[in-house]
Amino acid sequence: MTTSSSLRRLSVGATYNLRDIGGYETVDGRCTTWGRLFRSDAARFTNAADIIALGLRTVVDLRDEPELAALPTGLDVLVPKVVHRPLNPRPLLTDVHDSPDPLGGLYVALVRERGPELASVIAELARPGALPALVHCAAGKDRTGVVIALVLSAIGVPDETVVADYALTADYLTAEFFAALPAESDSVGAGNTGMHGARPESMLAMLRVLAAEHGGARAYLAGHGVSEEALDHLRTALTR
Repeated sequence: MTTSSSLRRLSVGATYNLRDIGGYETVDGRCTTWGRLFRSDAARFTNAADIIALGLRTVVDLRDEPELAALPTGLDVLVPKVVHRPLNPRPLLTDVHDSPDPLGGLYVALVRERGPELASVIAELARPGALPALVHCAAGKDRTGVVIALVLSAIGVPDETVVADYALTADYLTAEFFAALPAESDSVGAGNTGMHGARPESMLAMLRVLAAEHGGARAYLAGHGVSEEALDHLRTALTR
């Protein structure tokens, strides 16, 4: 595994946006460990050796059933535990398309309307023995972006770093990627290029709502049933 942030993206399978979240400093001087948690778009993984090299014990797939059928990843036979935790953002889109920041509005809606579902994802990652783990959706941007932001924020990574990690997606998701995305996986609306970006302001909007309405990501997750013990374990498992 590389420890260079300039090479954070990993070339495994037919992915565009597979990244390691290691190397991020926390507010108390710790650092996220490389090779423990990955984020990605969905892709077919046909080379078992590449997946074995990552040492994955858990995959959390945030897509819904039509998406799973349209693009099976093959990870079910390569990783000990693959769990499906659909977040289904489509019903939340109606009220955000006319917003000055529709993606920010979507992320805020996800934390307000999908609290139990998001908490179940974090609890899965906090399970003893769950790591190394991969979290992915279709693009590895919106649903995955919210989950990874919650994880990083809950273990003490400052907002500016969380936002910077999210914004890296814009470097990797090309027009070619979105053109090839199955229609079933276009959770933000076919052809709506305004929803294809990854502006820092969009993720920052969500983090500000978490702080204002819940006192931060850790309190938000605790309020939705993730135990303090589990959150402490996740922090220990992801940092050094």
